[in-house]
Amino acid sequence: MTNQYWKHFACLTGAFLLFHSTPGLAQNDGALSDEPCALELMVDNSVDWRGLYGRGYEVFDEGESFETVTLSVRHQGTACQFVLTAAPLSSGGVNALSGPGDPLYYDVLKTTSGPSFLSTDFQGTATSRIEGKFGEGRSVQGVTLYVSIPSNQIVRGGIYSGQVMVRLFRADSGIQDLVAEAPLAILAPVASVVKIRSDDFPQGIRETSIDLGDLSRAARAAIDFNIMSNAEVAVTFQSANRGRLAHEAGAPGIKYNLAFKGENIDLSAAAASSRINYISSPTERAVPLEIVVPAPIGLPAAGQYSDTLTVTFTAE
Repeated sequence: MTNQYWKHFACLTGAFLLFHSTPGLAQNDGALSDEPCALELMVDNSVDWRGLYGRGYEVFDEGESFETVTLSVRHQGTACQFVLTAAPLSSGGVNALSGPGDPLYYDVLKTTSGPSFLSTDFQGTATSRIEGKFGEGRSVQGVTLYVSIPSNQIVRGGIYSGQVMVRLFRADSGIQDLVAEAPLAILAPVASVVKIRSDDFPQGIRETSIDLGDLSRAARAAIDFNIMSNAEVAVTFQSANRGRLAHEAGAPGIKYNLAFKGENIDLSAAAASSRINYISSPTERAVPLEIVVPAPIGLPAAGQYSDTLTVTFTAE
C-alpha cells in the first residue's frame, strides 16, 4: 500500500518593532521651522504567508510562525504627534481570510506575543494604537508588525486572501485627524493534504502482509485506515493478479472480493477507484477495507496463494 499526498500553504504574520528615525534625514533648518506638520504613510503592498517551511499554511502543523510587514511614516515641518491604527476589511470586521472553505483566521500583532494592532474602532483602542511623535524638521519612523495565522485551522485547500486598512492620524491636543490610509493585502495558500494512519501497519512502514488463513473455506480480513484531510481524497486500487490469489506453483487461482467503506471494488480492471468526500473536521475518520474470499466450489490445490494489492490515497 502506498500513501500519497500533496501540500502547499500560505500564512501571514506580523510584528511590531520600535520606531526608529532614519539616520541623516533629520533637519532643523530655519527653512522648515514655519512649515506646518506634514505626514505621509507608506505600507508594504502585500504579505505572502510562507509558513515554517516556505510552503504556505499547513493545516496539520502545530508550529507557530510569523510574517513581517513594515510601515513607515514620513514627516516634515513643525513638531507633531501621530497615531497608527488598522482594521480588517471583511464582513463584520472579523480577522479572517476568505477562500474556497471556512474562514482562515489571522491577526496582525505589535509583537510576536501581542497585543493586536487590529481594531474595529475607526481610531483604534488604547492597546491597538501605535503612537509616536516627531520633532521639527524632516525624518522617518518605521514600524515592523507581525502577521500571525494560528495553527489547527482545518480549512479546505486553496488560496485565501483578505485586506487590512492601515490609517495614519495626526494627533493634536487629544484630537485625531485622519491624514492617510492604505490597504495591506494578505495572501495565504493552503495545500490540499491527506494524512493516513493504520494500526495494521508498523509505524513508518507503508506495506504489510495479511494472512487469510485456510482457503479451503470462506475467509475474511479487514484493515482500518484512519484518515484526516482538508480535501476530496481519490483512492485507487491495483491488484497484481486482477483480484485473484495466485497459486505458488501455477494451479488455478482463487478469486476474492474487496470492499472499501462498504463499496464493492472491481479489481478485474487495471485500476479501480473510489472517493472520500471532504468533511471539515479536525478529527480522524475510520475507513474500513475488507477482503472476502468466498467458500470454494470443490477443493483448491494445496499450497500458498498470494496477491499484491496497492492502495493509493491522493488529496485533490
